[in-house]
Amino acid sequence: MARLFPRDRADVLFKTPTANLASNGSAQHPDKRKAGGHGPTLEDEVCFLLNVTPDDELPDDGPHSPAEWWNEFAPAVYRWECIRGTAAPVPVVRGPRGGVKLSPEFAEWLMGLDPGWVTSVPGLTRKEMIERIGNGVVPHQAFYAFRELKAKLDARNGGGE
Repeated sequence: MARLFPRDRADVLFKTPTANLASNGSAQHPDKRKAGGHGPTLEDEVCFLLNVTPDDELPDDGPHSPAEWWNEFAPAVYRWECIRGTAAPVPVVRGPRGGVKLSPEFAEWLMGLDPGWVTSVPGLTRKEMIERIGNGVVPHQAFYAFRELKAKLDARNGGGE
């Protein structure tokens, strides 16, 4: 099986956004979630493990966000910023009651989607944005999978088109 990035070289990575993130209630500290027999969600990680607030702004000084925001996720974020050629957006926003929530723009960036692909669609609520992003596919992974599949089919068919 081919891998895009070898596991033994992997940094601490974020969870993948899921469609039900915006329906699960508030984020919990990952230790509390684990104590209840569940794995932490992306929203748990962003809200409790990072050094960033919804009031922080992305500096306009290049393709990288401040490393101090990311704690142990910094190498993975930096690598993805290099691949994408854009800085990671602020990963949290204030909810309607003032609490901290996952930013749809960050989830969109994390999935490798162009800025605004989902978040600029008129009329979508935050919950609907998170659902659509979580139901999506990482374009980089899809491309790689189709390329591998095509190569195998071409090899099976004698290299023909």
